[in-house]
This record gives sequence, structure tokens and C-alpha cells, in this order.
Amino acid sequence: PTIINEARVGFNRAVFITDALDWGGLGAGNAKFGIPGGQVVDGLASIALGSGLSAIGSRVVTEDNVTNTFHYGDNLTILSGRHTFKMGGQWQRYQQNRFYPGNNGLLGGFTYNGQFSGQGFSDFLLDLLQNKSIGSKSGTWGHRQNRVGIFFQDDFKVRRNFTLNLGMRWEYTSPVVEVKDRQSNFELFTGRQLFAGRDGNSRALYKPFYKGFEPRIGFAWTPEAFDGKFVVRAGYGITQFMEGTGSNLRLPLNPPLFSEADLTYDQTSGAGTITRGFTDVIVRDQPSGLIRVWDPNLRPQFTQQWNLTLEYQLASSTSFSVAYVGNKATHLVAPTDWNQPLPGPSSTAPAQWASIQTRRPLFAARPLVTQISGTASWGISNYNALQASLRQRMTKGLDFTLSYTFSKAMTDNLGYYGSGGVAAQSAYSYNQYDLRKYNYGLAFFDTTHNFVWSGTYEIPLGKGRSVGSDMNALANAIFGGWDLNSIIQLRSGFPLTVTTSLDRTFQNPRGGQKPNLVGNPKPASQTLTSWINPGAFAPAPDGVFGNSPVGVLRAPGFANWDLGISKKFNVTESNYLLFRAEFFNFTNHPSFAPPGRNFNDLTTFGLITGTVSPARTIQFALKYHF
Repeated sequence: PTIINEARVGFNRAVFITDALDWGGLGAGNAKFGIPGGQVVDGLASIALGSGLSAIGSRVVTEDNVTNTFHYGDNLTILSGRHTFKMGGQWQRYQQNRFYPGNNGLLGGFTYNGQFSGQGFSDFLLDLLQNKSIGSKSGTWGHRQNRVGIFFQDDFKVRRNFTLNLGMRWEYTSPVVEVKDRQSNFELFTGRQLFAGRDGNSRALYKPFYKGFEPRIGFAWTPEAFDGKFVVRAGYGITQFMEGTGSNLRLPLNPPLFSEADLTYDQTSGAGTITRGFTDVIVRDQPSGLIRVWDPNLRPQFTQQWNLTLEYQLASSTSFSVAYVGNKATHLVAPTDWNQPLPGPSSTAPAQWASIQTRRPLFAARPLVTQISGTASWGISNYNALQASLRQRMTKGLDFTLSYTFSKAMTDNLGYYGSGGVAAQSAYSYNQYDLRKYNYGLAFFDTTHNFVWSGTYEIPLGKGRSVGSDMNALANAIFGGWDLNSIIQLRSGFPLTVTTSLDRTFQNPRGGQKPNLVGNPKPASQTLTSWINPGAFAPAPDGVFGNSPVGVLRAPGFANWDLGISKKFNVTESNYLLFRAEFFNFTNHPSFAPPGRNFNDLTTFGLITGTVSPARTIQFALKYHF
């Protein structure tokens, strides 16, 4: 056929419920420990003791998240001479029904970090509190969104050995609305609260973006001089995506339907105290504490991608390729605190500045509002890589793929969700008023060197194989017909960013703080107990942001070997038993986690205490095929 139409309809439902369990039967733990105020669930609020000690209690961050996704798509393919035309469209409808108490949880938390005495546990003993914060219990809210895309593409065979690919896609992601308009936004600088669907406001409270054009161009060329063994491929394209923010940044989590307290103390305000519980920070009748704000010009990110690949056939079953791959992304959606306190006058010692609360930009209009969990499109990233691979299809019982990547990835934002097992920068900016200078650096996933070998090998022993094809049935059942499969990975360590828990800026940056870099952060002899040179860092002067860069050095690298062995036991001509033994981390080699990187806690600074690789795991499987 020269015309093919494909239509698809799909539905997906995902339910995630995280609930609280007072497993110790503590009951109203806050009251039992002398912390005043009621509590909506049983247990004890989190108390962070600092000095490397484990916190006690729990914030109790529960969640109900029910998501329905409806998908409709239609693709039409038309073959016409040297052209292959493809066109179509997709429509996705999202329904997200959620409850979330805020990141500070239903029971909240109290933090002692050494802000006042220099040691967290000393602050705890003296009740010199650095932060207290608590979320709230509200009803379920429902967000709705449509994502629409249409495309046209032409694969044009210009010559027998040259194919040109041209395409254009347009996508539209509708602004998120709440089913009953139970959400609000705030005007920056004026502090005016904007309610969905009222007073001329849109239901989403931010503008739609209609310029989602995504051109693509590419080609594949096989020069005749190489007898069809050499191929050149290249391509360029733009893609876009509207990243979904976490539950904690959604606009339904604003007063009057929701409130969240989050108050920080420093030398300009004096220490807080746990003896008042949360009774001195919870306000229900007006915007206070932590609020959510979405930039009215929020838009999807755009990523430009390009590549050039050279591939050569070394033998009938073996090929080698080398490629340059790059991309550049702009307008990445990033969490933002527009209410970071401003610095005081340069003529005054920072410790004598007015309190951090009175220096917030919204203080005049909203004196009770502290931090802003904002959403805006200001992040950037870029990636450049040399990628090489050697592939062999099954030949004499062996097939494998060997790949190596030499790359560098840079960004100025971690993203909403980040990644576990890394020691990266915060999702929020270190300094909201200078986004690039303090945040741009190696991406948390940057891997300079990455080597992977994967393959299978038919051991040439047994019936039907090159050795022992005449062995008897018993010997063949024991020794013949075994196969090996293996995956080996070696990579560089991820970037490591040094931080400090003490805020000497007196500007309460949401992204935390860094010390100054004054020397070589890598010690002369790098060990598990001394991975970072503490002498290379110094506290930043009061009122100044530390200059230690993002990704100042790297965590330990990763090495792993997974091995499997299998054999078929024929029962009849078409029925057989398949036995498999699999060894994950076959050599039981430890790949170590990042070290402690809080410069204010020298007892754990540079000390590695964990691994990112699991211990060797062995599993056996027996499967009957019929």
C-alpha cells in the first residue's frame, strides 16, 4: 500500500498514596515533649539537631496523587515516488487530583544548625532555633491540562545514496487550570493576590504560549567511493516541553485554602525558640509564611539538538561509529524565590542590618509573607559530547556493543526533581539577584568519561557448536550449550558542590550557601576519609555570597560488572527449559557515595560513609517454554 493511516486511543491511570503511620504509638508527641499547639496527626515534629546527628521526629509529608491521562493520536503515511510523507497529530488530556501538605509536612519541623553558636547541637541545647516550618491539611484539588501536537515530515530520497529529512512540528501545552478555580497567584512587587477566574483574571493565572514551532532537518549520505561501507548522518531539530512542577509549587497551595509557615532566624532577627511551637508563626486569615507564585510569562523550554555521525563497516558483521552530539536548552522551568531579602546598606555591618523579614521585597505589601516557592522559565543548559561505539552482530557465538562517551554538561539549575546519590547544588538559586554567576557550572549528571561493554557469548562446547558436537547426551546436558551475557560499566564521578549550613550573607537565600574557595580542593592523597581538602575553603565574609563554584570537584567514580549464565534443556523439538543464573555486581566491587560536603561540619566534611552500588546479588530462574 502507498497510503497507511494509524489511529491510537489510550488511557492511563496512576494512583500514588503516601500516608502517615505512628508506628511507635506515640500519639500527640509534641505535647508530650512540651511543644505547645495542636497537631492534625499523631507523632512528633521533626527536630534537626545539627552537628551530623540524625534528626528526631518526622515532618509527615503525606500525599494523595491520582492522575488520569487520555491519549488520542493519528498518523498518516503517504508513499509517492521518492518521497515518504508523514503527518498527523496527538492530543493528551491530563487530569491530576491531588492533596499535598507542602514540603514542610503536617507536623512540620524545627532546625538547629549552628547559626548562632557555631555548632548545631550547641544551638539545640541553648534553644537557639534557626528555622521553624509547618504545612497544613487541606482538601483535594484537581488540575486539568491539554497537550496538542501536529506535525508534517518528508523523507526525500534525493539520490540513490542521499536522503534528506525535512519536518515541522507545532505543539501547544495549555495553561493548567483548577476544576473549580480553587487557586490564586500573586503579582510580584505589588503583592496583590489574583484569584482564578475573577476580576478579569484567567483561570490559569499565567499566559498561554502559542509559538511552539519545532523544525527538524537531517540527512543520510553514503559516499560511492566506499562501496556502501561508509555513512554520514547529521541532523538538527528543536524540541519543547513544559515541565510539570512538583505538588509543592502548585497554585492551589495558597491562602485562603492553604497556608504554610516557614520562618528563618539569624543574627539580625535573633534566634527563634521551640518553646512556642508553631503558635507564633501560623496565620490563617491572610497571606503569610510561604506562598506560591507563577510567572505570568511562564512558557515551555526549548532545546536545540544537533549531531554529526560517521559510521564505517569494518567487516560483514562489525561496524564502528563516531559522533559529535550537542544540545542547548533555554527557558528551563526553575523554582524561584522572588522574596529573598535584600542586602542592607554597605556602610553598616551585616550583623547590624535590619531583620531579614523587613528586607524582603514584599514586606511593605505583605509583611507576613516569608519565602516564595516560585515557578519561572529562566534556566539554561548545554551539552557537548564525543560518542564512539563498536558493534558486532553474532559472529562465531559472540555479539557485543562497546561504547565510550567523552562529554561535558553545564547548567545553572538542578531542576525540580534533581537526582539521588549526588552532591549537587540546590534546586533554588544561591543568589536570586545574580542567577548565572553563582549557579552556572557542571550539571549534576555530568560524566566526563563513560564506558559500557555489553554482549553475549555462546560457549563453543556442546551439540551444534564447534567443540564437542559429538558428545553424549549426559555430557552435553552438563557441559554443553552454555551461554554467557555480561554488562560492564565504568564512569567518572559526578560533580560535587561544597556547601555550608551557616548563612553569613544575612539574606536567607533559598538555595543555601557556599564557602569561599581559597586553594586546591583536591587533597594530595585522596582517600575515603579525606576526599576534600578542608584547607581549600574559608567562610565567606559577612554579607557576602561564597565564591566556591558549582561542581568544584568530583565524587568517586562508578564501576560495575553484571554477569549472567544460561542454558537450554530441550524436552522436545519445540519445548525446552531455560535455566538462568544472574550475578549483579559480580565482583562485589563497592562504588562509593559522595562525601560529606557541609563545610560547617568538619567532623563529616570530606568523609565517605556509604556506597551507591548494592552488594552482590545472585538470582536463579527456571522457565519452561512450550
